[in-house]
Amino acid sequence: YFNQKEFWQRFSWPGRSDHPGASLSWTSVRTGERLFGDYQGTWGLIRLLEKARITTLDDGESRYRMVLKAPDGLGLTWNLRTELGAGPLALLKLRNFTLPTKIFLNEGAAGYAQNGAFE
Repeated sequence: YFNQKEFWQRFSWPGRSDHPGASLSWTSVRTGERLFGDYQGTWGLIRLLEKARITTLDDGESRYRMVLKAPDGLGLTWNLRTELGAGPLALLKLRNFTLPTKIFLNEGAAGYAQNGAFE
């Protein structure tokens, strides 16, 4: 932001780049341009979002404010507007998710449906 009117910047995730990833840099009057993080790979954006404190804005369904704390204590803030629901933020809810050890039942363990009726 250079003291100009802000505007929405569209991006697609995951992108179609040969070198996918996400990075965040900012420019300070005192220190010049600095890099907060550089997360490589298709999941780079999710790794960056994991570091942010996220709050909902307005409608609570498609606009979010993200704040990252820079090493010098400066709060780096940006707003995210998604096209559908929580967008990539929905994946953060899967943190610490584990699949059950068994997802199929043995035939003898429970009844099974045959022609729409349980036997």
